[in-house]
This record gives sequence, structure tokens and C-alpha cells, in this order.
Amino acid sequence: MSSPEANSPPSLQRRLLWRLTLGIGLLLGMLFVALDSLLDLTMYQRLDQFLEARASAFSVQLERRGHEDMDTLLAAYDLGGHTEFFAIYDGNGRLRTKSGNSAGGAVSLPQPAVASIHYDTTLPDGHRGRAFARPLSTDGWLVLATERESWDRTERRMHGIMAGGIVLAILLAVAMCLLLVRHAFRTMTEEGSRLAAMSPDQVAQLHVDHLPREMQSYARAVRDALERSHQALERERRFSRHVAHELRTPVAEVRLAVEHALRAGDAPALRKGMEAALCANARMERSIHALLALSRWESGLESPEPDPLDLSMLLRQLIDATAGSHPDVPPVQLQAPPSAWVHSDTGMLERILTNLLHNALDYGDPARPVRVRLQQEADGYRLRVCNAASGLHAEDVAHFGERYWRGRDRGGDRRHAGLGLALSQALANALGLRLVFSLEQGEVIATLGPFAAL
Repeated sequence: MSSPEANSPPSLQRRLLWRLTLGIGLLLGMLFVALDSLLDLTMYQRLDQFLEARASAFSVQLERRGHEDMDTLLAAYDLGGHTEFFAIYDGNGRLRTKSGNSAGGAVSLPQPAVASIHYDTTLPDGHRGRAFARPLSTDGWLVLATERESWDRTERRMHGIMAGGIVLAILLAVAMCLLLVRHAFRTMTEEGSRLAAMSPDQVAQLHVDHLPREMQSYARAVRDALERSHQALERERRFSRHVAHELRTPVAEVRLAVEHALRAGDAPALRKGMEAALCANARMERSIHALLALSRWESGLESPEPDPLDLSMLLRQLIDATAGSHPDVPPVQLQAPPSAWVHSDTGMLERILTNLLHNALDYGDPARPVRVRLQQEADGYRLRVCNAASGLHAEDVAHFGERYWRGRDRGGDRRHAGLGLALSQALANALGLRLVFSLEQGEVIATLGPFAAL
């Protein structure tokens, strides 16, 4: 079986190594070809210019002295050594004379020769040479040749220098890039080590300001993902704590009621125990439903689905529905326009308004009616639910929306789980609304809005 490392993708350094080597090698290779061509052209242009100057001077002197003094002229140009060779051909291409160092051979004349021409040839001594053929004014050709092997050696030496320089440049460029990449990723490695050493209770904060600009967007995405994961973990922990906290009392009540009923043994005691168990079960069910709803909305598993709706009509329907559940209190007074069309999620808004109405009726003064007022303002519709609360203090209102806060004297209220206003706050935030509570002249006012009018 192969190890995981064998099947893992290559590292970034390995990818950069061969890609940079290939890319820089191609770039510098093309530069080498261009410089080599330019060097060859320049060198042999210089050699050809030298041959042309020598041939021009030779032909001028030949025309001045004439063919009768040709042997003397050739002897003057027959330098020691064998680096330069001369030959004169007649108009038919037959050799007339040659330099003394040509021995048994002569510099060849290319056929057909119709104009001055530069060409490569083999010298009489067998070495490689460069020749120039020039027509004479006396119906003939002058051929001047010189060795090119020293020029070729210089060219090869220049080729080696350029090739070595290019290889060295590639190695240095790749090494520098790898060092820069390693330095850039060192900060990420240090951050990873720091995050790995953190405990699960700590918030994983990734520092991105000191990272390279190209890596900051990725680091910010990782940081946001870590923060979302921590928030999800906190929601799960809070949900577990709240479930344990909220279910502990009902479970104890169920156990006590059943134990008491079993000890008594008579039918009334059993009936009373079953009723207490059902009541505790209802409390547990309400708490679990509210907690699950809060968890869904806070985690973003559910999102609003807004539709056009008439807020005035929805309020009238909800007020009529709640009147039957509170027959012993004065009717709810509604002050609203005949119609108020807004764009919102009907189910979420209905749950918020139902919670506000039930809380106002349950906790308000039973002798005074609950007032609901919907009015249009500059930024949209605002809804206010007012109920008298003579025994409430300003510091109590600050706790509205907190989970499991049931008021000073309602900690054991069996009808409420202490989650209604917290759920209303979460739903209002999801809808982009503000839910604010205030205490004015002995009345609690819940303000919800603004609703953008259609």
C-alpha cells in the first residue's frame, strides 16, 4: 500500500521549482539565441569589413603598378605565417597568380562569380577560412582570405560564457523565489502553530495584517470561517446548557408528581399526578420548540421569505384570535389605517406579533386594555404595543429579550418558558427590524419597525 505522502499533491515549492525553471529557462533561452545571433552577425560583419578593406587597398595598388609588377606586389603582401592568402583569377576563372604561402594550392573562386561576394572556404593549409572575392577593373578577380578559427574559438568562448551565465541566473532566480515563498509562508506556519496550541474555549483569531497582500484575502476567509465555527460551537453549547437548565425542573416535577401519586394509591391522587406530569411535559415541549427555533434562526439555517402583506389586516386577525384565549381581560384596542401594505415574511411576523400580544395580555394590568397602534412615519410603518405595568421598574425592561428571564415574581410561571421575547428579537433581526422596549408613565411600550411601505 502506498503512503498518504506518496499520493498527496506536490508541494508549492516543488511546483514553483519546475515552473520557474521552465519559464525562466525559456525566457533566457530565447534571449541567448537572440544574443548569439547578434554576436555572430557582429563578429563576422567585422571580419568581412576587414577583408573588404584589405582587398580594396590591394586592388588599388594593383591598378597603380600594373600586372607587370605583380610579383613584387604579391611579395609585399606575402606576410610571414599563414593567416592570410591571396589569389588573382582572370576573367575566365583561371588562376593567374597566388600568394607564396599558398604552397601547392590556392584560395578557390566561387562559380559562378558575378559580383563581390563573401563566403566560407577551406584555406590551402586545410584550415577553415573566410574569403572575399572582388572583381578587378582589368577583367579579373581578386580573392583575399584569412583564417576564421580564432574567430570561431572566440565565438565558442562567448557561447560558453553566456550559457553559464544563463544557467547561473536561472539557479539564482529560482533560489531567490523559493526563499521568498518560504519566508511568506513562515508567517502562516507560525499562525497555524499558534492556533493549534489554543484551547477549544478560546476564540481562534487569525492575525492577517502582517501577511503579504496576496494572502490576506485567503487568510480573512479562513478567519471568518473560524469565527463562524466558534459561533456555531457557542450556539450548540448554549443550546445544551439551556436545554439542561430548562428541563431539569419539569423532569423533577414529573418525578415528584408520579412518586406522590404512587404512594397515595387512590384515583384522585393519580389523576392529580397525571395532570401535573402533563403540565410539566407541556412546559418542556414549549421550551424545546422555542430553543430549536432560536437555534435555527441564529445559525442561519432558515431565512426570511418576504411577500407583500397587509399589516393592518394581519393585526386584526391576530387580535381576534387572541381574544378567545384571554376572555377575562378588556379587549385589545387597535389604531391602524384601513390597509398598510409592506414586504415581509408572514409566518415570522405573525410569530413576533403573537408573542408581543400574549406577553402584553399575560403580564399587563387585567383592568386596563392593551393598545396596539400602527402608524406611518418618514422611514416606514411602526407598530407599538402598549400595556399597563404598574409594578414594573425601568431596570426590569432592560432584561426584556433575555433568555429565561420571567420577571422578579414569575420565576415559576408555568405558562411561560422565558424565551418568547428572545425569539421575537431573533426573528426581528432576521427581518431587518428593530424591536425596542421602553417604560413610559407606568406603561410598557414595545416598538417594532420600520416596515418599508409598498
